[in-house]
Amino acid sequence: MKIVFFIVITIIIFFSWFFLNTKSSSNSLESAESAYISEDEISSKIIDLTTLSSRISKKNIYLDLEGINSKEYPSLVKNLLAFKKVTNFEESFIDIIPGDILTINLFGNNFQKEIKTVEKSSSNKIIRTKSLDNENESFLVIGSKLAFGKFHFNGKVYLLNKNENLTYIVDTSEADLEIPQFSEEDYSLKKK
Repeated sequence: MKIVFFIVITIIIFFSWFFLNTKSSSNSLESAESAYISEDEISSKIIDLTTLSSRISKKNIYLDLEGINSKEYPSLVKNLLAFKKVTNFEESFIDIIPGDILTINLFGNNFQKEIKTVEKSSSNKIIRTKSLDNENESFLVIGSKLAFGKFHFNGKVYLLNKNENLTYIVDTSEADLEIPQFSEEDYSLKKK
């Protein structure tokens, strides 16, 4: 009788050990899969600048600008000094929340504004900065492949543009750009 009781207890212990061991290995496999998903999410977040952040602590965001040469900007421009290349655009706008401070050395002027809102609209992320009472609002629209923005500072307007191979800021007061002007006649002709 003692032998039968011993065999039954041994079988119960063996099956318990086998069941617990199988369960723990499946849990470790699930945790490895979730770690792999986390890495995928991180890499997709780095690639997609339109995702919104879940971060709560505020930080300073610095856009680095450097001179641009005529080979990088093939369009015909009169004053190449009015253009600056943004070297860290993607890294700067991966993870941004309201309250962050955006700092840019705009052609010798220190633009430093607090981010007022960060919103997602269809496939774009729209970032607005706080403005003074007598100043227009500065903003950025970041899409999956293109981005553009407008910064108002000291009575000047600076435009940001990003295409597939270059992100740059233009000092509109120095660029001598020809901007088409539309009249009400042109608008009424387009509606017909």
